[in-house]
Amino acid sequence: MATILSKQGSAPRSAGTKMVVHGDGSISGTIGGGWIEARVQDLAGTFFKTRTGALIQEFTLDARAYADMDMVCGGDVTLLLEYLPATALNLEFFQKRMDLEAVGQNGFLASRLAKQPDGSYTVDRFLISGQEQTGPFALSQASLIRLSDQAEMMRSPGLIYLDDGTFFIEPARFNGTLYILGAGHLAIETARLAAHTGFKPIVMDDRKEFANNQRFPMADTHVLDNFDGCFDGFTIGEGSYIVIMTRGHLYDRTILEQALETRATYIGMIGSRSKRKIIYDYLLSQGVSQSRLDTIHAPIGLAINAQTPEEIAVSIVAELIQERFNAV
Repeated sequence: MATILSKQGSAPRSAGTKMVVHGDGSISGTIGGGWIEARVQDLAGTFFKTRTGALIQEFTLDARAYADMDMVCGGDVTLLLEYLPATALNLEFFQKRMDLEAVGQNGFLASRLAKQPDGSYTVDRFLISGQEQTGPFALSQASLIRLSDQAEMMRSPGLIYLDDGTFFIEPARFNGTLYILGAGHLAIETARLAAHTGFKPIVMDDRKEFANNQRFPMADTHVLDNFDGCFDGFTIGEGSYIVIMTRGHLYDRTILEQALETRATYIGMIGSRSKRKIIYDYLLSQGVSQSRLDTIHAPIGLAINAQTPEEIAVSIVAELIQERFNAV
């Protein structure tokens, strides 16, 4: 497995990006393509022969390295290269990390990098959430506090240097739950693209012939009796994104009124500006403040002159990604 530890300059991928080289030479993920990936694939052969060890390698990227990709990249990239067998222990460890991210629980993965006399490295990983830690051995309480204090200030993966060693920190990233109200054709395209970009889509509608797993294999579906109380039973808070795209503005108004009572990170509603005015005027008459209405994304999506359902879905999910990044 190759992990970018740090970069300087205009390298194409950021710290924390990973790529796995399989035994047959194929890859999963990308660390930027081009010459650097080819070099990592070559180095992987050594690891599969020895079935042990880890290395830290620095690569300098220049125009020649990316000439075959029509990319203008220049800078330095530091990679951690390691043999990572599919043992039960490794599988359990990374599954725990996925579980942590899936529920939006705060925490981080810490990899302690220890240089050996022969120039290779050992990598000890710790999964830390609050005062709980999972790893090959327990860090001291003092080390855990120092590590946690610095890690909590990090928005993105990076290196931390302590007396106890060098640690690569990867904050657990909860990609967000996306609630899609309305199960029409646009909802299919939105759910599909959202799932591809890490969101967990939940689609709701009052028509079982629309909200079902056959139409939405990439999402959880819920058939409602009606849209009143549509969020009952769900925890809508930070990390929740609401997209309203039903078949009628009265349904949209009903949902929006309830959405505004939640702590969702994002609320968006499809429709024209005239539809928005009608709904907003009603909500203002019901005591909703203008400042609260100003937090709604309506019309929804980035302004890219989208026309087709597929294009509109791109504009919506692009805005969701932007909001997710800004919320970190």
